Amino acid sequence: MELRHLRYFLAIAERRSFSRAAERLHVSQPTLSEQIHRLEIELGVALFERLPRRVELTEAGTLFQQRCLRAMRELEAGQNEIADLQGLLRGTIRVALFHSFSASLLPAIVARFSGLYPAVHVVARLIPRDQMERELLAGEIDLAVAYLSSDTAHIVSEVLFDEPMRLIVNAMHPLARKRTLALRALDGLEMVLLTREFSARQYLDGLFANAGVVPRLLLEMNAIEPILATVLHSQLASVVAEGALHGRADLRAIRLTGPEPIRQGALLWRREGTRSAAALRFAALVREAYAARKSGDNRGED
Repeated sequence: MELRHLRYFLAIAERRSFSRAAERLHVSQPTLSEQIHRLEIELGVALFERLPRRVELTEAGTLFQQRCLRAMRELEAGQNEIADLQGLLRGTIRVALFHSFSASLLPAIVARFSGLYPAVHVVARLIPRDQMERELLAGEIDLAVAYLSSDTAHIVSEVLFDEPMRLIVNAMHPLARKRTLALRALDGLEMVLLTREFSARQYLDGLFANAGVVPRLLLEMNAIEPILATVLHSQLASVVAEGALHGRADLRAIRLTGPEPIRQGALLWRREGTRSAAALRFAALVREAYAARKSGDNRGED
């Protein structure tokens, strides 16, 4: 059994397709099929159930996938630790990001990091807060940038910035000319919001409940960009982080009061465990970028 066999197996398990996995791995499909066949012979079990339009993991395949993922994480951790001992920045850093990533400072941070440390492979993913915590604890990601929630026994947070949430509507909406609006005015307002697995939605649900506000929720979506598009092309309103509105002059952002909803962005770390040199450098760039933004905001208020 060779390391490439494990990589091949994991690629197919992730994509549920030999053809898509072959494309990702830059190998021919017959070669990939042959290597998996040899792996199954060596293990003495079928890892995949071949269906007409896809493949599914067998029970043995599911068990093997879990072990392979653990082995690959340990291998990456070992490579990173050896690089740290040698004073080198290389290996892989896995980062989880809050869902308005595409409209924040973070794309520039990732680009700068890759420019400074080209030998480090960065895997950045947009996932819900609950999933971030699970993956941090499992060692599947090195750090996360997310909106602050209460620390758990095994995760610590480092506050980076404060970000208000804004009511958004399109230019034709009856509220479009409002600059501020009391939170209670959202009672009965037709809205589109994130689905409940997101911490932003959980925060808003608590905010509405405390204010005695019951919006008329007509649509739930699991990403910010489709919500912005829906607001632009309908009479539905939403409440999103101000950072998600960067470059969106086509939408109207209204400040909410009584109280103003403000969330804190933070770096999240696993309390126990080694922080690689690459992860520490990435975190330093994140701190620097958000500190610069905060300084610029303060100058603008003078």
